[in-house]
Amino acid sequence: MFENMNETITNTNNNKGKKLTIIIISLMIIIAIIIIGIIAFMTTIKDDSLKIYIDGQRVSLPQDTIVINDKIYVDIKGIASYLGYEAHNGEYKVYSEDTNKCYVNNKNETASFYLNSNKISKVEPVETEDYEDYTIKDVIISRNNKLYCSDEGIRIGFNVTFDYNQAQNQISIYTLPYLVTFYEPKLQEEGYTGISKDFNNQKAILYDMFVVDKKDSKLFGVINSKGEEIISSKYQSMTFNESLKEFYVKSTTNKVGIVTTSAETKINLYYDDITMLDKEQGLYLVRNNSKYGVLDNEGKTIVHLEYSSIGVKATDFPADTIKNRYLLFENAIPVCQNGKWGAFDIKGNLIIPVEYDVIGYTSNSSGNTNQRAVNNLLIVPNYKAIVFGKQFEIDKNRVKKYALIDYKGKVIVDTVLDSTYSVTSSGENTYYMEHNGQLINIEEYIDKFYETIYGVPKPSLYNNKDQENTNNMNNTNIDLNLTNTNNVDSNSTATSSINSNLVSNIM
Repeated sequence: MFENMNETITNTNNNKGKKLTIIIISLMIIIAIIIIGIIAFMTTIKDDSLKIYIDGQRVSLPQDTIVINDKIYVDIKGIASYLGYEAHNGEYKVYSEDTNKCYVNNKNETASFYLNSNKISKVEPVETEDYEDYTIKDVIISRNNKLYCSDEGIRIGFNVTFDYNQAQNQISIYTLPYLVTFYEPKLQEEGYTGISKDFNNQKAILYDMFVVDKKDSKLFGVINSKGEEIISSKYQSMTFNESLKEFYVKSTTNKVGIVTTSAETKINLYYDDITMLDKEQGLYLVRNNSKYGVLDNEGKTIVHLEYSSIGVKATDFPADTIKNRYLLFENAIPVCQNGKWGAFDIKGNLIIPVEYDVIGYTSNSSGNTNQRAVNNLLIVPNYKAIVFGKQFEIDKNRVKKYALIDYKGKVIVDTVLDSTYSVTSSGENTYYMEHNGQLINIEEYIDKFYETIYGVPKPSLYNNKDQENTNNMNNTNIDLNLTNTNNVDSNSTATSSINSNLVSNIM
């Protein structure tokens, strides 16, 4: 009997133990569920903050790098290093700490941003340094002494994709190197060698276009991310023009033309080379057999294909910050034929005769500079003046004399100057000309004689100077005629220019 009783007690205890175990396990499960719920809830709360992914990886940017109110604005310098760029205050190649301007750069490109402007200027680090301007919808703004631009500006300036998912409060950015690495294996599987290595061509990816060459033919074409052909693979080479969304193409016979992204031929493949001269004006520089000309947006001739060169060498005039070496002040196209320089306007009119021996003044020093460091000079920006020069024979010596001519062909100062140059101080250029040993401030001179030169009142554009600042000019006895004219070679075709007044062609 006792044995049965003990067995009953034992079974009862075992049942109680099992129930207790079940209760404990149940409580642990409930607690775990509660903890998971709390974690999930906390995670949900945390995810209400802006999430930023760059190349698929979540990043933590400094506070206020990206600001979203009604629009997205991004701290330009603050995000630069995250996208593979360096950032600097001031303007590219103008050494200053101006916080109203900044630029970002990597080995392939430099992009410049300006406060209250909706323009972004981009340039590749090559010798020609031809800038391309891109217009964005929203202007650059300042906040806490930092420059911010819209997401559109980030896309263009840094060559990235930028997507904001408002529902998830998430920004996804993909850089160009990442996109190349991501898509190339997929394209190789489709029978292509890969994506073009040219940086300009790789930028086409940002617009869902891939410049590729087929493995069998080695000829280039364009497809989209779905593998659909946009431009057939029949070209020896292609170069994407981002600002105009078109392609410079070369045939198997080494002739180049332009094809649009809708596969329409814009300029026939007749030329040895094509370069965009100016986007806003829709002008192109073309070359055939070492001769240059200019075409418009429809392929019509603006400047005939007969000049040995068009445009200036911008690197000879680093202090001038020339944005377009082919088009000065948005109107004058410098041309050179048989060693003589002149200029056409954008309509194809010859505005400066092709008779000058040089364009711009280049020298390491000048006669009346008091040993100051001087800059080579091509342009005087505030008055849209361009320097041209001629060679003369005086006392059996060959000498150069210089003129100032404006961007519409109006002669401001005839070909009588001994030198023209600028001097930089505190980041600002002051412009000088020398005549008969006299050192003359160019801008003060034009201020004084503007109405005499042009025959009309000085526009308000030029009234930004204190008119009392011309005292030095008023106290200077400027000889308006070049002396020693009796010693000029009478056979020189330039004798009449030597005898002309400093202020010429008065209306």
